[in-house]
Amino acid sequence: MTGAEEIDVLSIDARALQTLLENGKVTSLDLVRRYVAQIERFDGNLHAMIQTTSTEILEKTAKSLDEERASGKIRSPLHGIPITIKDNIATHPSFGLPTSAGSFSLLSSKPRRNAKIIDQLVDAGLIIIGKANLSEFANARGSDMPSGWSAVGGQTQPAYVPTGLDPEDPSQGHSNPSGSSGGSAVSVAAGYAPFSIGTETDGSLVCPSGRAALYTIKPTIGLVSQEGIIPISNLFDSAGPMTKSVGDLVDILDILASKNPEESFTKSLTGSWSDISVAVLDPSVWKSDSIQNKPAEETEAQMSRDARLAYDIIKQKSKKFVDNVDLISTKEFVLDDQNSELLIWLVDMKRSLGEYLQDLEESEVRSLADVIEYNNKHADIELPPTHPRQDFFTKAEDQTTSPAEYERHLAHLREVARDRGIEKVLQEHGVDVIIGPTDSNLRSLAAAGGYPVCGMPLGYLDYNNRPFGMSAVAGRGQDALLVKVMSAWETTMPPRRSPHWLA
Repeated sequence: MTGAEEIDVLSIDARALQTLLENGKVTSLDLVRRYVAQIERFDGNLHAMIQTTSTEILEKTAKSLDEERASGKIRSPLHGIPITIKDNIATHPSFGLPTSAGSFSLLSSKPRRNAKIIDQLVDAGLIIIGKANLSEFANARGSDMPSGWSAVGGQTQPAYVPTGLDPEDPSQGHSNPSGSSGGSAVSVAAGYAPFSIGTETDGSLVCPSGRAALYTIKPTIGLVSQEGIIPISNLFDSAGPMTKSVGDLVDILDILASKNPEESFTKSLTGSWSDISVAVLDPSVWKSDSIQNKPAEETEAQMSRDARLAYDIIKQKSKKFVDNVDLISTKEFVLDDQNSELLIWLVDMKRSLGEYLQDLEESEVRSLADVIEYNNKHADIELPPTHPRQDFFTKAEDQTTSPAEYERHLAHLREVARDRGIEKVLQEHGVDVIIGPTDSNLRSLAAAGGYPVCGMPLGYLDYNNRPFGMSAVAGRGQDALLVKVMSAWETTMPPRRSPHWLA
């Protein structure tokens, strides 16, 4: 390697790599070899990857992109940069990678084509170094399962906690990498690639990014194509980037959203709070009930204290600041003793997953019922004693919700999340964004209302060093505003730290 051994893969971002490539100090071939070496060194422990692209394909691709660079052809600002992809995003068999969603039922499946976003990334000159582990079927299989586990990939381990996952932790305990894009997040934090693509239905980008000290955005629904991504619900699903820097996030988001240079999100990289009006949530109230494990009191106090310190900075610099706003609780999602959000995506999943499976060129399963049956027949690997549940699947398969009842629950959910929720706060207080802890249900209100939500790194627990973050929600279609918020955050808050025990 010409210089790749001098690169700190734990901290360097793609923009810095691109500078090295432009100056001839490193080649894309150097990069793929360095990142593959990092995967081979650490993934036997971290289990962040389902599979790495073959050396033959990686080196052939990297050499071709190096030749293009030498001839003056640069496809995009990310030309020749490796990336990891969550394994619920379809890749054509020519990549030599599975599209399994972490399930053995899909491990041998063959999509007819790439997901649209894969084609967009390849056309922009990125190198897909492998498929990242995930909570099986994007956490839609069963309830109360540890995040980051799949039958194919095993249990993703936290990048920042050297002692690994504490078996006594609940599903979102302090040692858990969170999910369902946990493998994607850990792959970036552990230096397998400078960034990754994950997906989110409700929390699956922002939560694992928060625990890997990354920036992310779940865009407004529809901004990024979901074609070829194993679905839960088209009302709530979106792919998004997971990065170490906001500049990298913008470069990927421009590609995923098909932005031309005149429309680029780069314009929002102002680094300033001066024209942003902010409302914030009380961190002592907005916290996750699912992480009330040891040592709850100390960790809650630290997260609340750090959030307050961040609020103090924002208050001094922002156009307007409103503290402790009253935002509706997700408990209001319940209608007739049913959680409307859960009911809607259970109904949607049976149909949309079936459509995806039917479109595969080859597959052992063609419907949700087939997947349930496969899991029952192969319970030793798919339903082990530690992960025995597929109750979401069976509830979805058994749904008898009428179209009228579905629409009633959808209308209720939208009213709670929008009219009585996000819009109410934005309009009553005259603010642009709402900021609160990532370990809270703010992201669920964003999901239910179809709003974009972003995640930003904040601090590291004294207890075990795992990172925690903050999230921001803006109005529908206001993705550029969230980029501006992340840019201001990155400029004014302490810089992210790498998990140096992996150095």
